[in-house]
Amino acid sequence: MPVLDEAEALPSLLDEVRALGLLGRTLFVDNGSTDGSAQLIRAAGGEMLCEPRRGYGYPCLAGAREAAARGARAVVFMEADGTDDPGQVRHLVGPILNDVADLVVGERRAAVRPRAASPASGSVLGHMPLHQRLGNDWLALTLRLLFGVRLSDDGPFRAVRADLLERLRLEERAYAFPTEMIVKARLCGARIAVRETSYRPRTGRSKIAGSARGTFGAVRDITWCLVRLRLLGFHGDP
Repeated sequence: MPVLDEAEALPSLLDEVRALGLLGRTLFVDNGSTDGSAQLIRAAGGEMLCEPRRGYGYPCLAGAREAAARGARAVVFMEADGTDDPGQVRHLVGPILNDVADLVVGERRAAVRPRAASPASGSVLGHMPLHQRLGNDWLALTLRLLFGVRLSDDGPFRAVRADLLERLRLEERAYAFPTEMIVKARLCGARIAVRETSYRPRTGRSKIAGSARGTFGAVRDITWCLVRLRLLGFHGDP
């Protein structure tokens, strides 16, 4: 779980994770918080790693590599802002542990298509702003046209085989980390599954989706990542 200044969301999220028996199986990776997030995690008994390099991919990879070094077969990435429901972790990782998928992407259909989908659980639905939904539409279209990947939402809440993650040699360190993962998995023939997940109201202001400028920056960087992978291709480690 990458963490950057999420002190508002962490108290209730830590309680949820503990109640589900997942606190001891969670690695929190602080990415330079200045609001006391790290202290809250330590006080709750959570295990902290520190990754000073900024960019979403750095803390994700730091946590995943540590989990793999401890023998984890699969890794689940989850946001620390309260939008992801920790009660759905087993919903995502189950297909991997049952050996029917290598990567399972959480799709927030009810937030992206509020009139066409219902929430995956009884969670209160979060509101995804219009500029974020439009950005998702553009990226979904680009994924389908360039790689034949059909997703309405390339959500960051996902599970992946630890050995596959290492083979993918992920390079993007900022916005494109989740998208690079699914495209490279597709190009090297991995089994990809999609599971609907809920999207809960965020606690605090989003660093990316909280503004049209942040969303535009993310879409720009992800689009460049997709074009580069289409032109250069990827075969993965054997």
